[in-house]
Amino acid sequence: MTTPPTTARPARAGRRGRLLGLAAGSLTLAVTGLLPLAPAQAAPAETSERVRVDAETDLRKAVRAANLAGERTVVRLTEDIVLTRDGAGGAFRGDLDVTGHLVVRGGGHTIDADGLDRVFDVAPEATLVLDDVRLVGGAATETESGGALRSAGTLVVRRSVIADSSVSGAGASGGAIMNDGGSLAVVGSRLVRNTAVRAGGAIEALEGSTVVRGSVLRANSTGSEPGNGGALHLTGGGSVEVVGSRVLRNTATAEGGGLWNSSTGTMLVRRTVLRGNTAAGDDATQGGGGLFNDGGDLTVQRSLVLGNDATGAAGSGGGVLNDNGGDLVVVGSTLRGNTAPRAGGGIEGTAGTITVTDSQLTDNSTGAVPGNGGALHVTGATTTIISTTQVLDNTAALEGGGLWNSATGTMEVWGSTVSGNTASGAASDEGGGGLFNQAGSLLVVGTLVDGNTADGTLGSGGGVLNNGGTLEIDRSVVSGNTAQRAGGGVEANVGTTLVRRSELSGNDAGTGPGNGGGLHLTGAGTVTVRTTDVLGNTAVEGGGLWNSATGTMTVAASTLTGNTATGGAEPTQGGGGLYNDGTLTVRDSVVSDNDATGALGSGGGLLNVLGTVTMSDTVLDDNTAVRAGGALETNGGVLDLTAVDTAGNVTGANPGNGGGLHVTADGVVTWAGGTVTGNSAANEGGGLWNSGTGSITATDLVVNGNTAPTGPDVFNVGGPFSLNGANVPAS
Repeated sequence: MTTPPTTARPARAGRRGRLLGLAAGSLTLAVTGLLPLAPAQAAPAETSERVRVDAETDLRKAVRAANLAGERTVVRLTEDIVLTRDGAGGAFRGDLDVTGHLVVRGGGHTIDADGLDRVFDVAPEATLVLDDVRLVGGAATETESGGALRSAGTLVVRRSVIADSSVSGAGASGGAIMNDGGSLAVVGSRLVRNTAVRAGGAIEALEGSTVVRGSVLRANSTGSEPGNGGALHLTGGGSVEVVGSRVLRNTATAEGGGLWNSSTGTMLVRRTVLRGNTAAGDDATQGGGGLFNDGGDLTVQRSLVLGNDATGAAGSGGGVLNDNGGDLVVVGSTLRGNTAPRAGGGIEGTAGTITVTDSQLTDNSTGAVPGNGGALHVTGATTTIISTTQVLDNTAALEGGGLWNSATGTMEVWGSTVSGNTASGAASDEGGGGLFNQAGSLLVVGTLVDGNTADGTLGSGGGVLNNGGTLEIDRSVVSGNTAQRAGGGVEANVGTTLVRRSELSGNDAGTGPGNGGGLHLTGAGTVTVRTTDVLGNTAVEGGGLWNSATGTMTVAASTLTGNTATGGAEPTQGGGGLYNDGTLTVRDSVVSDNDATGALGSGGGLLNVLGTVTMSDTVLDDNTAVRAGGALETNGGVLDLTAVDTAGNVTGANPGNGGGLHVTADGVVTWAGGTVTGNSAANEGGGLWNSGTGSITATDLVVNGNTAPTGPDVFNVGGPFSLNGANVPAS
């Protein structure tokens, strides 16, 4: 409080006059319990008596003298001091009002406000430097803020401790310090166990400048009005820097267990550890266990955000919550072991922009309400750019074990690694072990998506799940991912998906039912796979790629090699390389060494079931099937082939028909140009096999050198079969 006294006792006035009679320059006072005046402080001869005063009185006199000196005054503490005079009265009673330029060098001693008032109140244009001082027991009265210190001027807290101070009135903030629009620097200090009702358990900053450097903010807390910024809270358009510090085990009732930035504020956190902080707000837009950004500019640079929690019923952003259109930048930092019940174990963004560069998002997790985005989740129209970052071993109870993008969000992932993440949603449109795109726009470039899992009962998209949005994967590797239902590597649930200049390898679609080892399309979506290698994937159907009845898929200038379809309970299962139930175009590609290994597995290279396939300038070689169609099987549907070559394809012995091509039921095949050579069947039709109701029309097609016990090159049960203008009769 800064209300000056109306009168002063004569003894105090005399003492003040002696203090002001000192020589010009920096004034140093030694404050002790019983302190005689030092020689340099001797009064004029007529008043040179030695005065014994208590420590509090001495300190109050020193502060008043400094206020009148007009110069920097240095006060040295040699004993602990307890303030006992409550009430308002400048530096006479209550807190110590600083209107001049004061330095207090504490020598490790304590000033205890004893719960009566704050310790110091710094006026505008005034300066207070606290060096090696312990301040305890501060308690701002009524609705005032700043439990130990309030400053509208310049305040420096250096090598000091502020502990066990509080503000308890309605709307009061800053349990330890209130920076009321001035300049605050906390350097090499510790602020511990301070509390505030409204915000800023340790520090509340208004417009102005706040710097915390090389300091510890620990075990501070806020109440419930609303309860933001367990350690530090910024209100208004000020700036905050937290550098080389530790923000540990602070709690906020609503938002920002550690730090909270305002809608017009600028906050930089650099080389700082935020660990074990908690935000307990129940709403979906509350949380931010480590940090909360309410629409301002927040930069987290070369910092550690570890083990923070958003614990409210729908709390989000265990590590960081970026809200209200804020701009969040994370550079060279690690977010590890953070948790949230709803979404965004590491980071939650409700709107605005999020940029994560050269960082690690590891071992973060979400609960089950609903539980999306183990490492990062965005809600609403957020633009997210993630580059050269590792997203590792995060978990989500439902969707997006690593990253989750909203319907109105735009997310780009560049040159990063998304690995070892798990999503456990049980429904067919849940999962996305590595990444989940909820009808938004997702671009993945130059990124490794590896070893992720969608492990729910019908979990889909072990690596990536695109749920009705726009997905582009470019120059990336999607490998070693697993799903329970479909899309071991990628699940496209309607929407538009483009995979180009990439690799889908070693992915597994599981067995429930287990379709599309590399990529699976559900519903009326559009998928394009261009200049991509689809290698060594496994599924019940469509070891490499699987297209739905209402889907449209294009495969261009790509290679499908070494994929396996294990299904074979029905003759409509298989498709080692590709399975098509809709509209499929394949051109300028190679389909080789794929297998349909089930008991009735069909279509080692491609299985078409009632769909339409247009294939041109493509080679199918060395594929195998147990039942039929070593290279190609169409069960009903239409195959339109142009300049397609088949060689070295094999069918097994159950029954083992159609080494190159097998037509089941009323399938229709037209084949213009190409070769069918060196294929084999264990039973019938080493080259081509046509059913009793199927149709084959082949022109300019070379068919020779195939082997089978019956009909080495061609076998026709009786359907229409024309080869190079000649009718092929029933065999």
